[in-house]
Amino acid sequence: MTLTQSQCEAFADVLVLAMCIDGHFSLLEEEEIQKKIDGIGWNENLSPSIHISASIARARDVAASTEQTRIYLEKLAPLFPDAEVSRFVFDETVKVLESDGTSVDEGVFTAQLKSILKL
Repeated sequence: MTLTQSQCEAFADVLVLAMCIDGHFSLLEEEEIQKKIDGIGWNENLSPSIHISASIARARDVAASTEQTRIYLEKLAPLFPDAEVSRFVFDETVKVLESDGTSVDEGVFTAQLKSILKL
């Protein structure tokens, strides 16, 4: 699926938040995120690594609180305006989380994301 640059950035933000949600950075998750970003139409004139670095800082600020996570996801959700894009974001996020096993916190996050994306 090809996304707009704004959608690519929001998708990366969701993936990074998912990776941060259990407080454990997995090399498998990082590799999965990079693969996902490489396949969605990221503007080749913009470095995804710069965006991801900033995204990690944002994710760390909100990942410790279910409420802050919800608020953050609600800000990103409008960038996924239709069911097809929302389903893609959700399914790909779940794949990243499953790459190293899913924790209880990740299960809560998955349910929260599904609800916010109205799936």
